[in-house]
Amino acid sequence: MHKLGVWLLKGLLRLLGLLPLRVHYALGRFMAWLFGDVLRYRRDVVAHNLALCFPDKSDAERKALGKAFYRHLGELVAEAVWFGGCRDHRRLRRQRIVEVENPEVAARLFEAAPSLVLMYSHCGNWELYGGIEFYNYTDTPLPFTEQNFCVVYRQLSSRAWDEVFRDNRFAPLYDRKHFEGYIESKDLVRYVYTHKDEKKVYNVNTDQRPYFVSPANLDVDFFGQRVQTMTGAAALARKFGMAVAYLSMRRERRGHYILRYIPICEDASTMDVQQMMQEYYRLLEAEIRQQPDNYLWSHKRFKRV
Repeated sequence: MHKLGVWLLKGLLRLLGLLPLRVHYALGRFMAWLFGDVLRYRRDVVAHNLALCFPDKSDAERKALGKAFYRHLGELVAEAVWFGGCRDHRRLRRQRIVEVENPEVAARLFEAAPSLVLMYSHCGNWELYGGIEFYNYTDTPLPFTEQNFCVVYRQLSSRAWDEVFRDNRFAPLYDRKHFEGYIESKDLVRYVYTHKDEKKVYNVNTDQRPYFVSPANLDVDFFGQRVQTMTGAAALARKFGMAVAYLSMRRERRGHYILRYIPICEDASTMDVQQMMQEYYRLLEAEIRQQPDNYLWSHKRFKRV
């Protein structure tokens, strides 16, 4: 039954993914209405988070931000489903849904350090990162390939959906079935130690409010709140002297995101974990303030563990 369910889910998403992106955006508008007005999906969480982060805005302004967030949420779903149909990377290139702004920065950081850690959050559409090898339209090559590119994720409670999401996230790869860079978060430490002599790029989604209570969790300032954060990526980078950068994903317009690499340090062994994490949250907050609706407000990010 498990295999049948996975096969059906993958087949349905694959068929839907073949539709043009403009059709998906039409469906995304419907999803936005469904999430925000009918199902009222986590409306109280969204309102609470916006009130915490933007106390200077009026109720009407925060309500407008909430509506914009649900439009963005609908587009996230639409883009993710479309992305799953990009089994030929030429389709992805033609659409130009994501574009790398400064590949030379990523190349410099990667070449100068044993490995590179990219920390990012739920800004933009993180479900599109599996196509990063094809988002460079400049003459400066990105140093990332399927052999050195790693994405750290947290396994879903449903085995079926976890397998479906994995297949969808890496749709454009040349060899999806044998891709070894998809690392469950609890296996990250072991993986880094095992591959410490290999130059890798580790993409780590880094959020406040860690999943588990740990003495390694740190308090940082974020939107005027004192919140806890996970620190695994920064700690490993410091241990092995890796370079660390913030990966920004700004929405320029519907259907087009800009990826930008912002250096945090070129050698993490010279910077303590607290400093790295505070700088990461400073950059994240600045990006959210520029585009508040481009962030995932429906999670309880400001609740203490």
